[in-house]
Amino acid sequence: MQKVNGAESSQERSTPVAPGTAVAASHNGLPPEVLEKLKTPLPPEAVSPNPERPGLSVIKVIYVVERLNDVFGLNGWRVVNQVVESGRMVVVKATVTIPEYGIVIEQYGGNDNPDRGDAYKGACTDALSKCASYLGIGMDVYKGLRDERLKAAPSSSGCQPTARTTNQGARRAAADNARPEPTGLTTKNMVERFATMRRIVGSQDYEAILSANGYRDVTNIPSLEKARDVYRALVNVFRARYRNARVALGEAEYSKILRELRFSPKAKLGPEQAVRVFNFMTETMYGKQ
Repeated sequence: MQKVNGAESSQERSTPVAPGTAVAASHNGLPPEVLEKLKTPLPPEAVSPNPERPGLSVIKVIYVVERLNDVFGLNGWRVVNQVVESGRMVVVKATVTIPEYGIVIEQYGGNDNPDRGDAYKGACTDALSKCASYLGIGMDVYKGLRDERLKAAPSSSGCQPTARTTNQGARRAAADNARPEPTGLTTKNMVERFATMRRIVGSQDYEAILSANGYRDVTNIPSLEKARDVYRALVNVFRARYRNARVALGEAEYSKILRELRFSPKAKLGPEQAVRVFNFMTETMYGKQ
């Protein structure tokens, strides 16, 4: 056994088990008062923006541990973490046991942080939080009731929003999230777009731009609005390299590339089209060297 994130952990080198599989004992035998304590909403400070899914929320694991201690006692529950995959993605199986009630819950957590220590820690906390959700801890968060996008702005009259205005606010927020900004970045394409920019501008410049904005990786960016600000900086670098490649090739060669890709010289290229043209220009330049 080894210690991972303060809990017992063993490492298994055999065939990994796919994350997301769960084996959980029924907790129907828990007294109503215990269930009520478990399901009581966590304090506001226990919830923070989900770095991987802007607009959604994530529970800070220390509050999960605190709730388990408060309800079952410091020695009334136990978690054992087993590493089942330690490649690029660290996958951990957490087994939470509550002997007094005969409860055993298994869940898998994963993390692909480049810092291996943070990856193991993140996988363990992810798995523990999932186990705790089976007991009812943080259910309001998992149900999306803490989703900031569902909170409508207060009315100008100072009155509390009605159900109708709340629904309208939610629809507007969802529409704003789905409607691409000038960057074309949305929650659905954010990770893919950042990965593309990393390939184009290179890891060194990519990391320098993120670092200049106070982030280590795209998963650390707390909101879509901030992600768009960083993405604009990456796009500006891409546009400069695009212009330089176009100048280096000459307009005749550039027009030839557009024709080969079946793009109209007069049409405005979309983000994906621009990337295709840039990659083609780069291959052409390298081919001439």
